[in-house]
Amino acid sequence: MTFLALGSAGAKPQAGLKTWGRFSKLPYPGDTAFLYATFPRDFIWAVGTAAYQVEGAFEKDGKGLSIWDTFTRGGNRKTTGDVGSDSYHNINADIRAIRQLGVSHYRFSLSWSRIFPNGTRGSYNEIGTNYYRWLIKRLKEIRVQPVVTLYHWDLPQHLQQSLGGWSNPELVEIFKDYADFCFNEFGDDVKYWITIDNPFVVAQHGYGTGVVAPGIKNDPDLPFRVGHNLIKVSAWHLYNRHYRPRQQGKLSMALGSHWIKPRRTRLESLRECQCSLDHVLGWFARPLFTDGEYPPCMRERLGSRLPSFTQEEREQVRGTADFFALSHGATLSFQLINDSLKFGQLEDLDLRMLLYWINAEYDKPPIFVVQSGW
Repeated sequence: MTFLALGSAGAKPQAGLKTWGRFSKLPYPGDTAFLYATFPRDFIWAVGTAAYQVEGAFEKDGKGLSIWDTFTRGGNRKTTGDVGSDSYHNINADIRAIRQLGVSHYRFSLSWSRIFPNGTRGSYNEIGTNYYRWLIKRLKEIRVQPVVTLYHWDLPQHLQQSLGGWSNPELVEIFKDYADFCFNEFGDDVKYWITIDNPFVVAQHGYGTGVVAPGIKNDPDLPFRVGHNLIKVSAWHLYNRHYRPRQQGKLSMALGSHWIKPRRTRLESLRECQCSLDHVLGWFARPLFTDGEYPPCMRERLGSRLPSFTQEEREQVRGTADFFALSHGATLSFQLINDSLKFGQLEDLDLRMLLYWINAEYDKPPIFVVQSGW
């Protein structure tokens, strides 16, 4: 995870459209050259994991099943996270590795079903909660700040089976109650929270293409209803009202994006590039960072397929992120973006241009690169 602190100024609608023109005027190879310089003293170096990938112990000490525990047992799938890196049994070894790396922050996610096996407070699991208490304690001992993700794709299976998962608006309040518990339980030692990791993948590929858990497909409009619910679970107001005055933490949602470049140097191609980014990153970023509404390109092309926000919902949604948490890398770009979202343009890996676009499009927010996997 890296952090870039940028200034603030009023952004015009679709200000990111100037990005491609700006970089096309730079002298080659300055537009693609690796730039050597000294990182600022407050630059944040970090490493990160996700619970299902590393914890293992998928049925131990009262943990409930998650949708990934179920999903990896379906079809011809051969790889599971039943053991992962076995971090559940190896906190001390993990702490030694983090210390050796010399980072200042460690991002990890909580397994919702380890804390609440059936997804709700009534199923509270003390042993599972103690695992995270101990992890945070050990991190603080080596002066590493925890960056805690509340949800990294591993919904309790009970909530999927009984309510239909994120397709059900009831999940909004259920998630907020889970978040409330976590803020109260761990928040005195946590200064950075991520509520949802990459809602685009959760909505588009969990409930659209079916390539990730829970593997639902065949309803082309379902991802937009799921995304609508995910946007409304920010829990920012809950934290701001009840916990920020004492804990002084910051909260955001981690948003993933690809990069796209025009096939031709025409305004029409540039607008298609802008629309491509709007359908992936802007789908969630514009409501949170701009005006509580979906990008105009999405509304124009999707019409009634896209849910709408009431005026009250727009007011509740906008401004509910304290920083821009960005996920970027080859996995999202070349494996999880299909051709229909490229609008005839060319996909590319260019973090520098993407950062410039975000800076222009969303009024120069402070940016954390919370994931950069290659």
